[in-house]
Amino acid sequence: MSVVRAADELHLTPGAISRQVHNLETFLGLKLFERAHRRIIFTPAGEAYWAKIHAALGEVREATRTTSADADRGPLIIAAPRMFLQKFVMPALGGLYAAHPDMAINFVADSDNTSAVDGAVAISPKPRSGFLMDVLADADLSPVCSPAYLKEAPSLEMPDDLTRHTLLRSAQYIRNWERWLGERAPLVFSKARCIDFESPGLELIGAAEGLGIAIVRLALVREELASGRLVTLFSDQAVHEEYAFVFSELKLRSPRFRQFRSWLRAVASDE
Repeated sequence: MSVVRAADELHLTPGAISRQVHNLETFLGLKLFERAHRRIIFTPAGEAYWAKIHAALGEVREATRTTSADADRGPLIIAAPRMFLQKFVMPALGGLYAAHPDMAINFVADSDNTSAVDGAVAISPKPRSGFLMDVLADADLSPVCSPAYLKEAPSLEMPDDLTRHTLLRSAQYIRNWERWLGERAPLVFSKARCIDFESPGLELIGAAEGLGIAIVRLALVREELASGRLVTLFSDQAVHEEYAFVFSELKLRSPRFRQFRSWLRAVASDE
């Protein structure tokens, strides 16, 4: 018997399998397996325990298989930041549906409760027990503006000079300005001219039109930067973060979820 083989069959990590075996042995107060190089074998107590439970486990396995098949017909619920959906997911979504006609997904904009969805794209999330995390792309924060704005605006040599400029902010992502400015935020906000937008994304349009300076995750404006419509400011002071896809390791039992995960990783790596 092999922990690695069991992990592959169950779409779990070898570490997760080992933890479950340890928990069972602790609960029973028995040593069920002897561990050898790259494999495990039953102890006499393990052989006796398996003889008593394997028929019942077969029934549980079959009931789980049929129930899981029914559950896997429902749509996947995937949470992600609105701008990530707009810039990364939407342009490539047609290809996913073309490759997998039976795929059904409900996208929700952001979710703090990863347990309530099948998977969530988050910014630099903290590791959680029982959850896996795929790093998808950089999510570095930096101010941007149009070359036209920069040409006409007051001197901008250092971040403190932002007090003399127009800052474009969305209500949902004002914390991104606070994250980048740090301790300077109260002073800059009190002296700068701030234009606030209720809907995220409008501040990026405003920046491209020369209205002021927006704070943005650079991965979301690669086309605008490449074309010269936007330029970065203080690029050496970018806040380094990353987009990651977080999900319960149990989700890997779903073929549709595995298909979506592979597609999302490919889409992010192509950007």
